Amino acid sequence: MIRSFRIPPLTLRRPVVTLSIAAAFGLAAAGAAQAQVSVDVGVSAQEPGWLYDVGAVVSLFVEPPIVQPEPVAIAWAPPPMLVEEVPPQPDPYAVWTGGYWTWQGDWVWCAGRWMDPPRREYVWVEPYYEHRAERVIFIPGYWSSPDVEFVAPPVDRPIAWGYVNEGVVIGPPPEGPVGIFVPPPPGSRPGLIIPAPIGTPPAVVVSAPPVMSVGMRVSGSIAIDAHRTIDDNRAVSYRPAAIRNVANVTVVAPATATATGRAFQQQVPHRAALAAAMHPQVAARAPLPASRTPVPAYVPGRTVAALPPPQKVQGLPPVPTHGAATVPQAQRAQMAHAPVTPTEARQARANGKDVDLQHLPPTAAGPQGTPAAPPAGAQQQMQQRAVQEQAQRAEQLRAQQQAQQQAQQQSQQKAQAQAQQRAQQQQQQEQSQRAEQQRAAQEQQQRVQEEQTQQKAQQQRLQQEQAQRAQQQRGEQEAQQKAQQEAQQRSQQQAQQRAQQEQAQQRAQQEQAQRADQQRMQQEQARQRAQQEAQQRAQQEAQQRSQQAQQRAQQEQAQRAEQQRGQQEQAQRAEQQRAQQEQAQRAQAQRGEQPHPQERGERARPNEEGASRPTR
Repeated sequence: MIRSFRIPPLTLRRPVVTLSIAAAFGLAAAGAAQAQVSVDVGVSAQEPGWLYDVGAVVSLFVEPPIVQPEPVAIAWAPPPMLVEEVPPQPDPYAVWTGGYWTWQGDWVWCAGRWMDPPRREYVWVEPYYEHRAERVIFIPGYWSSPDVEFVAPPVDRPIAWGYVNEGVVIGPPPEGPVGIFVPPPPGSRPGLIIPAPIGTPPAVVVSAPPVMSVGMRVSGSIAIDAHRTIDDNRAVSYRPAAIRNVANVTVVAPATATATGRAFQQQVPHRAALAAAMHPQVAARAPLPASRTPVPAYVPGRTVAALPPPQKVQGLPPVPTHGAATVPQAQRAQMAHAPVTPTEARQARANGKDVDLQHLPPTAAGPQGTPAAPPAGAQQQMQQRAVQEQAQRAEQLRAQQQAQQQAQQQSQQKAQAQAQQRAQQQQQQEQSQRAEQQRAAQEQQQRVQEEQTQQKAQQQRLQQEQAQRAQQQRGEQEAQQKAQQEAQQRSQQQAQQRAQQEQAQQRAQQEQAQRADQQRMQQEQARQRAQQEAQQRAQQEAQQRSQQAQQRAQQEQAQRAEQQRGQQEQAQRAEQQRAQQEQAQRAQAQRGEQPHPQERGERARPNEEGASRPTR
């Protein structure tokens, strides 16, 4: 729902260019002078509503320029934003352009569309709105080379006023902080502006609630280059390619500013296509352009082509119009495009060139420039008033013509007096010129003499300088030769040192190689000696083992032989004893003596003992 409000009586002071009186009433007058003045535009709106109808707008496509356009000054703020349906992106290189309010003799809707850059790597620059000195400084969107910087309009630079089409109703002036801004969300009160960082797409506020007072803002940290970052609505120069990496911005509004009475804060994509595609709270849909043919962007100082008729905005209630806000034709002629600066406006006011347009003849034009039909019962009164007005206008024209004739006569008299004064001044000037010529001739002679002496002195100085330069050149050449010789000697010495170092390195490498070879030879010889010694030790050990084995075998053989000898000796002794016993027995038997059994036993015991002893 759109909330209505009341606007107190306003007086808009805007510097414009005034035409001559005859031209203002459609009469041709040669030599009509133009003067820059300040115009008071009286606007009175006592009923709730807006100063102009935002329910019907002109929608069209605009051909974006490929360089930064000239800025234009406009007396009233752009209307609230409208809503558009964003179709899918046709290709990865397409950029969403448009979808904002542009100037074509009035604020008209520049419909959004996908476009490919006109040249490779070109970037899209968002439209520029700046609140400055109770006016709007506007630059439409355009294509830019990535290495070109956007230059913010300087404060002290003259900026042309925008051309105003016939039948246009003046809107409210910008209401909000000074600096960069975007139009308010859909359904907001006209005239409000939303401060935003430079380069912010206007579509970021499409999803925000409508506002009825100042307070909403767009905040975000924008890195405009490697050394500068801004988070406010200052007007600065920047490279458009540097802010393409910004992801989101934040739309913030207090409860006192929104139409809903609730505070609002939301992050919105910085890309225009994504922001325009978000769900709006007020679906004020922009009408589609009646023609697909784009119109050229507005150029300050030129009139605009005929615009298509306005179309109804869907989603908004009807808005009442206000006849008091309609600009009369005479006043509209004075509001033509003209470069005016604040300094020039102050000078015009100081010279007394202010014009009060409230006392100009009234007009019957309605809010949209169409004649208002009078009631049936007041036709005679209207006719009488028209006759009276015509008579008044005729009297005014006669008075003006008489004033012009008197002014012409006075100007002729002044011209004659000025001609006489000029003639006298010319005579005086001629006399003074002759005297000056004589003085100039004398001065020229003196100058020639001085120049000759100066030339001689200069020639001498030049000769001396040339001699000095020649000596300096010789000295420099000698110094260069010496330096070259020294450099050659140094290079030779360095080469010799390098050669010596290389030789020493080669010798050291050879010595290291020889030492390594000797070490290897010594190691191999030591290995061979160790192997030989090991073989010798093994042979000696084997020989010792064999000798020991032989010795053992010999000892065993000797022991066996000794045992055999002992056994043989024992056997021989036993045999000898037996033989002796037998001999003794035989002898006894022969003697016939038989021993006692005990004696036989005693005799036999020694024999057994002798038989039981081991042999050695």
